[in-house]
Amino acid sequence: MKRLETMVAVAVVVAALSGCAATDEQRTKAEGAGVGAVIGGLLGYAIDRERGAVIGAALGAGAGYAVGNEIAKRKQAYATTEAFLDAEIARVEEFNSTAYAYNASVRQDIARLDREAEQLRTQYNAGQVRRESLVAKRGELQQRIATSNDLEETLAAEYEIQTAILKEERRARPTNDPYIARLEREVEALQVNLETLREGSTQLALIDQRLSV
Repeated sequence: MKRLETMVAVAVVVAALSGCAATDEQRTKAEGAGVGAVIGGLLGYAIDRERGAVIGAALGAGAGYAVGNEIAKRKQAYATTEAFLDAEIARVEEFNSTAYAYNASVRQDIARLDREAEQLRTQYNAGQVRRESLVAKRGELQQRIATSNDLEETLAAEYEIQTAILKEERRARPTNDPYIARLEREVEALQVNLETLREGSTQLALIDQRLSV
């Protein structure tokens, strides 16, 4: 877990520093690299390290069956339910750490992109910049929106799996079980991170609409 957290922190710092002293083109490329590292870290963790089972397979038609299979495969790796729950708690902690870092970077980008979009729109309406400038900025926005959508799909699939695990284990374990309590806290945080991600995507989409020509 520490390795992924370190990678996330480095990616976010790189993205932040790149905006301090660089041209727009250099900054966009550096920010894209930083965001890619964050997403890559999460998607890499979202693939089971031993069996290569993609978490996203739980989405779409037959999701209930896919989720059940995924849970069964995860349980097979552990001798006890306690060890399994410990691993799932650590897993969701990793997802939350990465999602939190990503959402923080999106918040910063929204403020910047909103200013830049407003300035470009004003300049375009005044005939000071060409249409291509708006198209280029929309391309940057749409790339970020696509990245957020990919992350949202991954988080939503993991949330569905963890919700199913909680439902199943609550029936089998005693009231006030410490493992269930810990997993519940992480799953609640995952839901918050997912909702925050969706809100960010909505804001990015609104900025994108303002640049339409």
